Formats: sequence, structure tokens, C-alpha cells
Amino acid sequence: MAFEFECARQADYLPELDKDADELFMQARRAEVTPGNTDEENISGLYQLAADKGHWKAMHNLSRRYLDGIGVPTDSGKALDLTEKLIEMNVPIGYYNMAVLLERGRGVHQDTKAAWQYLHKAASMGEPNALVRLGQHYGYDLPREDQEDDKAAAYYACAAQQSSAIGYKEYASWLKIVDKNYPKAAYYYLLAAGGGDLRASLFIMQVFRDGELGFEKDPVLASNLEKVLDRIDKDALYKLPTIAERYPLPYHPTLGRYNPETDQNEMPE
Repeated sequence: MAFEFECARQADYLPELDKDADELFMQARRAEVTPGNTDEENISGLYQLAADKGHWKAMHNLSRRYLDGIGVPTDSGKALDLTEKLIEMNVPIGYYNMAVLLERGRGVHQDTKAAWQYLHKAASMGEPNALVRLGQHYGYDLPREDQEDDKAAAYYACAAQQSSAIGYKEYASWLKIVDKNYPKAAYYYLLAAGGGDLRASLFIMQVFRDGELGFEKDPVLASNLEKVLDRIDKDALYKLPTIAERYPLPYHPTLGRYNPETDQNEMPE
């Protein structure tokens, strides 16, 4: 029997962000990714101000900073407090963060069984990091005879439906390595590049610069994708959500071109 998994939309669970809080969050993110910025205390302070206004992304980032001691003293207890607050708000990444804390024994007693339960809870809500972790587990981490490719494929595919760069990239990698569906893999690598993923952007540019994955070289497309790569390299927050419309992929010589509306590879008529 094929594995059946109902893919939820993470967006359906996410609370609306307060405008002022989001401005504080974006100030912190911009400072955080600016090369040479060493004012970590100010960054953490901005995240704290946004978190105090109920900004779930700020809570997540601040929790991570407490775990790593960045701009704040290392404090697993405060990371746990923020994680529990996210769970109270029923934010999917809160369940994922709790899984990580339980797995590592940070702020709580290590409990791999409970961590697994929280990981599945997060995945059932469409949290892309949790979905990718489950895809990795079933598709790669187990001994080959125990791997369950149908489960891995379902989790990776769901991660790719969350408009998340990590979901796009990891699904693309699965399609390339396991399915060898190169047109579909290229499409999701392209979406990951549009989501601001530097490695995905580099890879998809090289595909058409060097003629990889069986595609023919396309110097014009490669040049355009290199410009996207340069933008991401200079600005870690840069995104191009319309990248698939702006830079449509060519047909693969033998496998066709992936059509997301039909979820099929199609050859030209």
C-alpha cells in the first residue's frame, strides 16, 4: 500500500504579524545578515522587542540566539520558554523547535521518543524543516534495506508546497538523485533560487552554463541566472518569487519540460 500523507499548509496556522513588530524584526534580520555587523546585542534586543509584540519569527530567531549565546548569554531555559510560547500560539515551528530541544537535551531532559512525536506534529502542520527532516530520515539516514522512498518523497513534496526555499531545494535534490526527474528537479531548483537560496542558485546557473543533467547549454539563461546569484550573494534577504515566470526553463532534450499545473513532464507539440 502506498504511503498516504495529507499535506497541510503551514500558512493556515501562522498568526498575523503586527506591523510594528515586523518592522523591528526586519531591522534585526537586515542587521543580522549584513557582513561585518558585530552589534549582536542590538540585534537580539530588536528581536526581543518584536517577540514582546507576539512576532513568532522573532521568537524563533531569539530562541536560536539563546541556544548559541549570540548577543545574549547562553540560556537554554529562555530558549525553552520561547519555544513553549510558540506552542501556546500553535505555531508549527514551535513544535519543530521543541523536537530539537528534546533531541539534544537542551533545557529539557533528552527524550528522543518525545522529540519524534513533536517532529511529526510539526510536519502534520506543514512545517518545512520538520518535513525535510522526515524526508532525510526515511530516504537517506536508515540502512538501505529499511529506507522508505514513498514516505521520503511525500514529505519532501509537502515541504516544497510551503513556499519555502529549503523545501524547494531539498525536494529538487530528491528528484535529481533518486527519481532522476531532471526537468522537475530543475524547476524546483529554480524556485529555491527565487526563494533566495544561494547554493540552489549556483547549481541551476551551472546546469545551463555547463549543460548538466542532460540539458543543452543555454548561455542567455545562464547569464540571467548568474545575475540572480549575484544579487543573492550581495543581499541575503533578496528573493524573486516570479523567477519561474521571468526565466522559463527550456525543454530537456529527452525528458521534456515540467508543467507544475499538470505535474507532468511535457514534450513540445
